[in-house]
Amino acid sequence: MPLSVAVADAQSRCRGRLARTWVNQPRCSLLATWALPLPTSLLTGPFGGWMPMVAGLAALEGLQDVLEYHGCPLSDGGDPERVMTLKWPNDLFCRGAKLGGILCELVRVDQDWSALAVGIGINLFLPRQALPIAESTSLQHHYRNLPDYQTLRDDLVDAISWHLSGEMAPLGLDGSPSRVLNGPQGLRSRIAGLSWTLGRRVRVVPVAGEPVEGRALQINPDASLRVRLPDGDQVDVSTADVGVLPEVAAVGV
Repeated sequence: MPLSVAVADAQSRCRGRLARTWVNQPRCSLLATWALPLPTSLLTGPFGGWMPMVAGLAALEGLQDVLEYHGCPLSDGGDPERVMTLKWPNDLFCRGAKLGGILCELVRVDQDWSALAVGIGINLFLPRQALPIAESTSLQHHYRNLPDYQTLRDDLVDAISWHLSGEMAPLGLDGSPSRVLNGPQGLRSRIAGLSWTLGRRVRVVPVAGEPVEGRALQINPDASLRVRLPDGDQVDVSTADVGVLPEVAAVGV
């Protein structure tokens, strides 16, 4: 799939989901936006909510490829399995802290086709004192022997571009995105297997309505998140801020 990408060493008006600001410093983060041609019906239909998560999967895969290529070991010497995870719906996590974010927007070209703009920001060399919240992190705090900024940035752009094209193309060309997403080896199961959210206690703050807490059960076929409340009821969340809560030990156990 053809795509275009614009890369910046710093941005003065970064924004994230729900109108948040993305903090960055010059030559400390990957700041890039990709544009991919996709059918308008895919982006505006029932599967449109999957785009940020598929982009997150591509970013995670690209990051893993680059770290492996440069032979960058974990700073703590731990097992690299599941160090990188995906937080529903659009965050890249490392060791349980936010490493990067994804924002997707649709730009209509005509009735049949649109451009999907995929903005990705990943903290690479951002120092601890510059991290905006305690729950965020930077790649340099977890991996040793990272290449210099420009090499790492360029290699990440190349690797993420390759994975974005590979993951998005079947959705736009297959004609039946449900099969690509929900098959036995589909994107839904792959994303669920890398999820930091599923199985954990979460606090859901909807755009409209009262916050609720519960346990994240599954990502539904339409990309919404199913949460089981303490009383046993279940709710499906489409647009909300979802934070992962610490586990609470059972009393008397």
